[in-house]
Amino acid sequence: ELDAKVRATNAGVTGRLGARRELPGGVEASYSVENPVGVYDLASSTHRGRLSAAVAGGEAVLQVEGDASSQAYEGSYARDVQGGRAGVRLSRKDGALGYNVSYARDFDGVLDADAGVHVGIDEDGVYGKVRASR
Repeated sequence: ELDAKVRATNAGVTGRLGARRELPGGVEASYSVENPVGVYDLASSTHRGRLSAAVAGGEAVLQVEGDASSQAYEGSYARDVQGGRAGVRLSRKDGALGYNVSYARDFDGVLDADAGVHVGIDEDGVYGKVRASR
């Protein structure tokens, strides 16, 4: 599957070309390249690659993004656990390491209210959100 998008402005033209393919074993691969407005050098364009696959009841994703001056890498895994969604993400961008481990669950059907919780930890610390309404 191929896709393309072109947009013209007074500052120049920007375009995006992408490809996506289902591979054997339920793996999906995608790649895209997009130039900044008015910049037509392929090395200055942003390249994005992504692989995703079903693994151990969840989804594993590897992503790479970059141009001639910087690159970013990210790996993640998420799956349903105890009625909620657990996930882990590791990344590297501009030399900085990032991580996030989280769990989110809605309590619809468990409580007589619209309620949920989301907790996690990342490079900035521990965070949480509780939501409830009637």
